[in-house]
Amino acid sequence: MHPFFRRAAAIAASSFAALAASAQDELGLGKMWTFERPPLEYLQREYGFATDERWWNTLRLASLRFGRGCSASFVSPQGLILTNHHCVRDGIAQVQGDQDWVRDGFVAASLEDEVRIPGLTVQQLVDMRDVTADVTDGVTDAMTPEQAERQREQNRERVLAAARAADPRLEPQLVKLFQGGVWQLYRYRVFDDVRLVMAPHLQASHFGGDPDNFVYPRYALDFSFCRAWVDGKPADTAASHFPWGDGPSEGDLVFLTGNPGGTQRLLTMAQLEYRRDARYPRIRELIDHRIDILRGFAQRDAASEKKLRTSILGLENAQKLYRGEHAALLDEAFLSRKREAERAFRQRAEQQGRAADLVVWSQLEELMQQKVLLEMPLNFHSAGGSPLLLRALALLEFAATGDEAKAKLARDVAVAADPVQDALFADHLARARARLPADDPYVRAVLGGDEPAVAAARLTAQSRLADSAVVDELLRGGRAAIEASDDPALVAARVIAPLEQQHRARQAALDARENDLAVRMAKLLFAVYGHDVSPDATFTLRWSDGRVVGYAYNGTLAPWRTVFHGLFARAAEFDHTHPFDLPQAFRLAADRIDMRAPIDFVCTVDSTGGNSGSPLVNTKGELTGLLFDGNIESLANEFLYGERVERSVCVHPQGIVEALRKVYVATRLLRELGR
Repeated sequence: MHPFFRRAAAIAASSFAALAASAQDELGLGKMWTFERPPLEYLQREYGFATDERWWNTLRLASLRFGRGCSASFVSPQGLILTNHHCVRDGIAQVQGDQDWVRDGFVAASLEDEVRIPGLTVQQLVDMRDVTADVTDGVTDAMTPEQAERQREQNRERVLAAARAADPRLEPQLVKLFQGGVWQLYRYRVFDDVRLVMAPHLQASHFGGDPDNFVYPRYALDFSFCRAWVDGKPADTAASHFPWGDGPSEGDLVFLTGNPGGTQRLLTMAQLEYRRDARYPRIRELIDHRIDILRGFAQRDAASEKKLRTSILGLENAQKLYRGEHAALLDEAFLSRKREAERAFRQRAEQQGRAADLVVWSQLEELMQQKVLLEMPLNFHSAGGSPLLLRALALLEFAATGDEAKAKLARDVAVAADPVQDALFADHLARARARLPADDPYVRAVLGGDEPAVAAARLTAQSRLADSAVVDELLRGGRAAIEASDDPALVAARVIAPLEQQHRARQAALDARENDLAVRMAKLLFAVYGHDVSPDATFTLRWSDGRVVGYAYNGTLAPWRTVFHGLFARAAEFDHTHPFDLPQAFRLAADRIDMRAPIDFVCTVDSTGGNSGSPLVNTKGELTGLLFDGNIESLANEFLYGERVERSVCVHPQGIVEALRKVYVATRLLRELGR
């Protein structure tokens, strides 16, 4: 039995519940609980729910980290994986060849027809261990932030090396919780043979497109099935999968498991103001410009649209995400809630005789002022994605260090005629010129007084670094040859390289200081609240509790679930014009589909980016939903959790089964799911 479960019996339910509820209400830290420390007494008090360690272990082992940014789960004894269509979309594009499975869907008729997706892995968390003492060993208050961070880094490397030596079959990861107040060692079983089993049409999974993204009511069947294979056969997951359920009813208690990518709920007002005033405006401008550029190229012909489709969809999602989060930081009502949470924290600290520790807030405020000044030089004094400048910078590093890895990097940079890349680089130069001073050395060196598009074209026309033979010749000539070259990419790189080095060093120093202050903040948090709050998300496995319930919006009510009637009605209301057009296969199946069957639903579980593909389970441990989005109001949960109107949006399992049976005739898959 896990030690926590033995200790839990000794915890006084009333005191834990009072403090946990108070802490969550005061701080807005949410409900992204870790598996090594589940708040069992809170669940008993809040829902009257109690279960055993086997339930928790199945919940953990059936839940997966999918690829580099999503979640998933095992849903059959034969390694069948359920996730979102948008999580596997890039992989489908990679293997579809001349077909268009992203647009038209895919169903494997047999095991032999399942298609391996190269490079795709899923990770299963098999154990956790607290290593805070190991990571902080030797760190003293007398150290500078840089010295303390170097000591922690050495300790982290030692812990990871020991973990790999103890069991090379498992992939270790050090997880930083509470901004470094706690460190956990997580070890994963990695499945590296993942095959596509079934994917619906893009327009079924992405119905409503960008207008309906982060919106509810919603009518999207955003699901896909893959399978983990081991040694040439389906993985044995008999002991670690979720049985397929019928889905929830209104008011049901549900549990979300998955890998939320990152939240920022422990940040101070000063840290949020830096993001509001410097970071978010820069990122939003970058995304907006890239979408406009890629859409322009996609409109030229069908081949370009197919090539750029998934990139545009990803950028559109990011655009709406950053707009929503930035809007929260610009909303005075939201900021008032955040200030009140911060005030409550500080007041409790003072009441406990820790007034001296409150200096961390003013120190962070001073630090953020420095980060604001660094934001534009750090991000614009760079290659800007230009392969020619990336090659030139690698050559300069090779000349300075003799490092063969830099020589390999210079050779490996792909340089080819690419109008899209040229346009993106020209846009980088335009934004740099607008954001940096007129006499900035980068602006002078790279633009040279020309317009951005002209400067980008000039570099492409005049530099010879696109020729691999020229690069090889420079590498053979070594430092002398590289320093003597007057290639315009190298001339510009000689200006960029020291600027990059200067900014990176400054960034490292500021980050070390911020990390040091974050650890101090975490220590104060534990002193005041103990472990009765959940840490920020770290793209590692968490679980969250909530209820299936609708909410009030726009002067009316949002239903707890949507049905196929609504899907077909919304398509008709827009005359089946994109992005509200239904695939022909759905329109032909209209007389067979049960129009009362639910498609999507909302609930109060705590989720964020990275939770895409996360399973929802009921108290029996059955699969009862598939998370794929949040409503627009939930984007503020990045910084301060709430569940007044904030909702997670999920696919209902009955909607998936209805589509599999009536549209895709996926009999083999339905049989495996027990449907």
